[in-house]
Amino acid sequence: MTARHSTLAAALALSTVLAGCAGTVTPTASPQEMTGVMSALVLRGVTIRQVVSGDAGCPGSGLHSNAARIDLTLVAGGDHSVYLFRWRRRADFDAAAGTFADCAAQHAAESPAAAADVVEVPPWRAYGTGWTRELNAILHEALRAAADDT
Repeated sequence: MTARHSTLAAALALSTVLAGCAGTVTPTASPQEMTGVMSALVLRGVTIRQVVSGDAGCPGSGLHSNAARIDLTLVAGGDHSVYLFRWRRRADFDAAAGTFADCAAQHAAESPAAAADVVEVPPWRAYGTGWTRELNAILHEALRAAADDT
């Protein structure tokens, strides 16, 4: 089996696991619906260590039903957390811009050593702190790929 086939097999296995964990309640977005992004990350050499549905990274925010925290490791090294959000409708995406910015700022305030890094590719938004240029580029590519599939 080639490395590319192994990576694709890992992405498909992750999709199956996430689909089984989605539950019966259908929030605005769930890890199951975020499988395209996660598969795109894996195909770009990212190792996904954990996915936490509903973790917006900012307590008290109404964004939890759109959110998932992804803990990942880059091939070149480095562990990171990415707070990933998805909206079904462009109008909702646009309307939530301020709430998302407030959430990212609140999270960054709790980590004063690093400013919030933000990626926005409709219908997706993501933020985190301490991202490398490599992670930022990978996230842009993965979100663009997932946006093209929606």
